[in-house]
Amino acid sequence: MSLFDNPEQLRQLQNLLYPSRRRRGGVDAGSSSSEDEGESLVVQHKQTPGSIGPQDKQKKKQKVNLLATPLQQEAAAKPPPTLEEWHEQQQREDADALDQRKCPEYTMTYRQAVGTEDVFLQMGQRTGASSSCEDLVLEICLPDEQMSADKMNLTLNERDLDLGTALYRLKMPLPHPVDVDRCEAKYDSELRKLRLTLRLRRELDYVNF
Repeated sequence: MSLFDNPEQLRQLQNLLYPSRRRRGGVDAGSSSSEDEGESLVVQHKQTPGSIGPQDKQKKKQKVNLLATPLQQEAAAKPPPTLEEWHEQQQREDADALDQRKCPEYTMTYRQAVGTEDVFLQMGQRTGASSSCEDLVLEICLPDEQMSADKMNLTLNERDLDLGTALYRLKMPLPHPVDVDRCEAKYDSELRKLRLTLRLRRELDYVNF
């Protein structure tokens, strides 16, 4: 059986290659039965090879890139379960809003431990990207600060940092979760600079190292 023996297959092939023009009544514009040229025609969308077969109307799920560090979506903050905790939270928020201390300038730098096997032999999987860095170095400049390092208030959590001195206040979220037990802090009294070395703890570190 040839393809030309069935006119319906030829019509389907024509609709696939060219946009199908139909009237409101559903009759082909190119057929012999259409003689009225005054009637308006409705042009359908052009079909493509992707139109063959059943159409999946559901949205396609976004593919996850396993080579990149995924961004973890923060869960919505739940209200405090008790009235006392709610009062404490309100007091902290009011204190942060009324704080008149300045925000210091700071810089963030990624650092990685590179050995001889990485530089010359290239035996490891390290690259120059930030995903191959173990530490995040945070340098905070505190000019005109007379308070000693032992009197500064530094609170470090897995996701945020809070530093308070007599003149400055820095409260910020961290770009990556850190290992609090393996972090270091050093203060230079001559330069008035606080240096924090934060050990990163990301989800795909076992792949990048």
